[in-house]
Amino acid sequence: MKDYAIHYSYKGIGDVLIIIFDNQKEVTKHIRKGRVEVIYNNEEIIGYNIFDVKDIVKIKNEGKIFLPSPMLISVINTILKNGGLEELEEMKHSGFYVASIVDAIPLDEEKCFITASLGDEYVSGITKDNNLMANEKIVIAKVGTRLSNGEIVKVGNMDGTLLNGHICTCEELNEPGTGVLKLDKDIEIGRDFFYMEEK
Repeated sequence: MKDYAIHYSYKGIGDVLIIIFDNQKEVTKHIRKGRVEVIYNNEEIIGYNIFDVKDIVKIKNEGKIFLPSPMLISVINTILKNGGLEELEEMKHSGFYVASIVDAIPLDEEKCFITASLGDEYVSGITKDNNLMANEKIVIAKVGTRLSNGEIVKVGNMDGTLLNGHICTCEELNEPGTGVLKLDKDIEIGRDFFYMEEK
């Protein structure tokens, strides 16, 4: 499956659904096929822009759509198929999970090292929020997850300590507030944050 991210912001850029396969490569050309603009790096497709989406489906989202519904993927695939383009596979998970902080160690005035439990595994990461405490619930993006800025979470190392998660802020998750998103204490750890929030 080709990894992708979907963004939609009517207020920001108008009625355009953006599908990104690779935002690290330079755009060399655009080709319009019906309501789809295909974005290339040489001959490789690195994204799609789908125009006039609200004529087909209502999207209330502003920013990244972290876990698109099967219905939305079906609509997108119909549009892509009509343009003779490769369809998307349905996302089974968002990559963003509810975690419980096991340990929060301030490294300096700005950074904190976090170890958190997902229930069946532990993840570690660094955040700029020094006000986190053990047993607080947060959202962790696991390795391989594409963040809202397009970056993909990778395994890192800090003084011999494994970093294998990204501690998510409110802004990154399109949630109100600032700093690391703190969740209700009753939320079950290990759950996909966006699947759980689906209405």
